[in-house]
Amino acid sequence: MTFWNILYLVGIMIACVGVMQFLPLILSIVFADGNTARIALSCAGAVISGLVLVYAGRKKRRMLLSNSEALACVGLCWIAATCAGALPFICTGVMTPVDAWFESVSGFTTTGSSILSDIEALPQSLLFWRSLTQWCGGMGIIVLSLAVLPHLGVGGMQLYRAEVPGPTPDKLAPRMQDTAKILWGGYCVLTLVMVICLLLAGMNVLEAVNHAFTTLATGGFSTKNASAAAFSPAVQWIIIAFMFLAGINFTLHFRFITGGWNAYSKSEECRFFVLLCAVLIVLSSGYLYVSGAFPVQSFSDLERLIRGAAFQIVSLITSTGFVSENYSLWPLGIVPLFLFAIFVGGCVGSTAGGFKIMRVMVLGKVLRREFFLMLHPRGVSTIKFQDRPLSEKIISGTCVFFITYLLVLFVCSSVLLFHGIDFLTSFSAVLTCLSNTGPGFGRVGAVDNFGWMPEDVKVLLSFCMLAGRLEFYALLILLHPSLWKK
Repeated sequence: MTFWNILYLVGIMIACVGVMQFLPLILSIVFADGNTARIALSCAGAVISGLVLVYAGRKKRRMLLSNSEALACVGLCWIAATCAGALPFICTGVMTPVDAWFESVSGFTTTGSSILSDIEALPQSLLFWRSLTQWCGGMGIIVLSLAVLPHLGVGGMQLYRAEVPGPTPDKLAPRMQDTAKILWGGYCVLTLVMVICLLLAGMNVLEAVNHAFTTLATGGFSTKNASAAAFSPAVQWIIIAFMFLAGINFTLHFRFITGGWNAYSKSEECRFFVLLCAVLIVLSSGYLYVSGAFPVQSFSDLERLIRGAAFQIVSLITSTGFVSENYSLWPLGIVPLFLFAIFVGGCVGSTAGGFKIMRVMVLGKVLRREFFLMLHPRGVSTIKFQDRPLSEKIISGTCVFFITYLLVLFVCSSVLLFHGIDFLTSFSAVLTCLSNTGPGFGRVGAVDNFGWMPEDVKVLLSFCMLAGRLEFYALLILLHPSLWKK
């Protein structure tokens, strides 16, 4: 493995994060919040550090990346980006280094977990920075850099396969650079449309931009302590609609816009996602009505019941993590449905986290094949997806990923239990970090935060967020000794 390739790309990533900090710096100047000099120091420190690493690695790097180098680059670049993203919080003195890194990791991985107990106490510049980290992390910093890397002599397809969630990333154009531009172009258009919708619904400009950033990224950082509950029903319905769109494969949005009117209906994964959301919303609404959690005496009561159930299901299954109701006060029978939604996640190729709909479908097809072979030992059964046979490599990879997911969930939950944290809190905290969702249950519920946890637990959960965002392999490979051999 070439050390200089890694150094060069990590330097580019740190410098890019430093350049991004110009935007909160401008807001700090506009609002005169007293943090201008400190944010400027953070910005300059990141840019200069990145350029030093780029200069150090530029002459000795190789032009092409191997698969192992691509995975290592993705893992190290995300770690470097989150460290650089923590600088504004550290330099302004609003957080300790560990808390700042946790908040930065939560932002870039679009998890939405926070250590803040009073979000509204933060200046507008830092609130915007939190949202901006989620927006950039949503489609992936690496995908963004694919539009730049070809000009720097570094191949992009290896990075794309290592970063884009899911087993079969789509390539929309022959050149990787064009694919990145298409993805980010659609992402920006949807963000702009949502900003306009939120403005029409009564939000001010900064609130609209912040929430559009964190909704399309399925991140869930809000500018209000009460999250989406602080806004009108109209705003909440708009957020529901765009969370749902963000949970669908973005290549389908592109194909729909370019004339493929049946793009959504032709996708087996998209159809299953829509059906699953509908079933979970109906089950949640019915349970809340029967349990008496939402007494229905008028049409407005019925609307609130449906909106509350729909909002939380869509928010959790897309791993956004916005909250419109304090679901911690709802009957415990709703917890299994919500945990299932957190685990399943959104579609492959979306900004959502979780296990992914396609993998759930593949596991279901594998289970069905095993039952068939038990009944018909000499029979032949081929697993198909989109009417095409799936290779055994994808099938075995899905099963291995499922085992890895459960193993990491078990080990990390055990560590939290060892720290004296109750089971529901431990399990849901790790699950919500691995699925990049944000709020969980117990002491990390809808209106709680992670600030009370010990620092070593915050570090562990930060790595869980990174592992979930990069789907384990880009981080786990860094621990493999053979990667570091020449």
